[in-house]
Parts: sequence; C-alpha cells; structure tokens
Amino acid sequence: MEKNKTGKYFKYAIGEIVLVVIGILIALQINNWNQQRIQNKNEQLALENLKQDFEYNYKTLDSILTETKNNIETQFLILNHTGNKPKTITRTGFNTSLNDLNDINEFYPRNGYLDDLVNSGSLGIIQNQKLRNKLSSWNPVFDFIKSRENELETARDRVSHMIIEKGSWLNADAVSTAETVKNNIFPNSGFDIDNRTLLDELAFENNTENIIYQNDKLTQSHEKGLSLIAQILELLEIEIQKE
Repeated sequence: MEKNKTGKYFKYAIGEIVLVVIGILIALQINNWNQQRIQNKNEQLALENLKQDFEYNYKTLDSILTETKNNIETQFLILNHTGNKPKTITRTGFNTSLNDLNDINEFYPRNGYLDDLVNSGSLGIIQNQKLRNKLSSWNPVFDFIKSRENELETARDRVSHMIIEKGSWLNADAVSTAETVKNNIFPNSGFDIDNRTLLDELAFENNTENIIYQNDKLTQSHEKGLSLIAQILELLEIEIQKE
C-alpha cells in the first residue's frame, strides 16, 4: 500500500512539474510575442518617419540639382564674352550673371530621425540588413556633398574678391531680385564703373571656369545622393508594405 501511495504521489509530482513547465513556456512565448509586437510597431514608426524625411530630401536635392545646372548654363554665357571675344552682353545682363556666378544652392536635408537612431544605437531596429546598410551610407554621401559645396564656396570667394577690388557689387545687386539681398532695393553705384571690364581680366575668366568646374562636380555629388535616396525609399516602401 505504501508503495502504491508513493507511486501515485510521484506521478502527481511529475504532473505538477510538467504543468509548471508548460505554464512557464507559455508565459515566455507570450512575453516574446509581446516584445516582437512592440519591436514591429517601433520599426514601422521608424520606417514611416524615415520615409517622410527621405521623400523631403529627394525633392529638395532634386530641386537644387536643377538650379545648379541652370547656374552652369548662365555661367557659360560669361565665358562666351571674355578676352577678345565680342562683348555683346548688356550691362544689366552681365550684372545678373555675376549674381548667378556667385550663387551656391546649399543642401540642408532632414537627418534628425536617422541621426537619433544612429546616435542611440537603435538602427538595429530596422530588420532589413540591406536597408540598414543604405541608411548607414547616407551621412558619408551627405558629407561628400558638403565638401563639394565648400570647394565651390572657395572658388566663388575668389570671384567675389575680384568684384570688390575691380568692380561694383552694388551695381550687381541693383539688378538682383533674389532673396539673398534680403528684399532690399539697392541703388546703382555712385562710381562710374561697368562690371563688364572684368571680362578683360584673365583671372576673372580662370575663376569663372573654376566655378563651373566646381559646380559640375557638385552636380555629380547631387546625382549620387539622389540615387542613394531613391534606393532607400524603395527599400522603405517594401518594408512598410509588409505590415
């Protein structure tokens, strides 16, 4: 009888242990499921925010690329009148070209959400490895664009100094309607000076050519940036559609 009771108690204990283990496993499974659900929700939120930022970045950069290409066309017009070439450009037309020559279309993207993910070590919330790699490549590409802008700014400053020394910024700004003159209406210079005399300066021709060269390199960096953004947006859309 004692042996029978012991056997029953042993079976009962085994049953209790099995139930406890099953309960623990179920609890762990539920906890894992909840964590996965929260992670998926956070990932979707990140994907949506990144999509908004990069759609803005694409639109902005594409517009800047168009403006920069337009500037290059205007800047080539200046080279058609330098040195011994016919001076058919009007005084007003040349002053307008001087403003375009010194224009830099700087790119200011929305990087806040991506920077937060990177700086907090949370980029791993994005499960798609290829997308993570593309996102990690964005800041270096943006830095490359800024480096091209800096090179263009250096070239532009050389022309600006020539205008200060041998021309009239006031005459150039008098014909400008750009917001860069802070919506002020400038009068013509009080000095009898024609900025077209700069066309006879070899240094002005060289500096103008260098600005065009730097702008061309800048457009190449813009195109590289647009290509990467397009790839990021495509991958973001694929991941968003999985939800």
